[in-house]
Amino acid sequence: MPNTVIPDTHKDLVEKPYYAVVTTVMPDGQPQSTVVWADYDGEHIRFNTARGRQKDKNLQDNPKVTLVIVDPNNGFHWLEVRGTAEVTEEGGREQIEALSQKYTGQKYYYGYNTRTKPEDETRVVVRINATKVNLH
Repeated sequence: MPNTVIPDTHKDLVEKPYYAVVTTVMPDGQPQSTVVWADYDGEHIRFNTARGRQKDKNLQDNPKVTLVIVDPNNGFHWLEVRGTAEVTEEGGREQIEALSQKYTGQKYYYGYNTRTKPEDETRVVVRINATKVNLH
């Protein structure tokens, strides 16, 4: 049975403000990778996006997803989570504000992201239901 648990030795990767790379599948089958902010709810790694972005469209068509986080100070300390995505609008705005605080020190995401107004987009939480966890 594949490992689907993030061990204590690697929880620092999801607790610290380390950037993650998420990969989804394009309609033509090609992988599409994006740098994202991520968090951990104690059971699932989660990231955030906006409705209508390519990640969101890809996950609506095919929920398969992979997320990788590498310790920027030690390239041999990394985590890969493969699984299926569960997307919800519930808590999307709150999560992006929490992620903004974690990654930028500013709670107000739309103060950091000046190109978009809060009323112009719908934020979604993407929770990864792990089917396999690889680590080093």
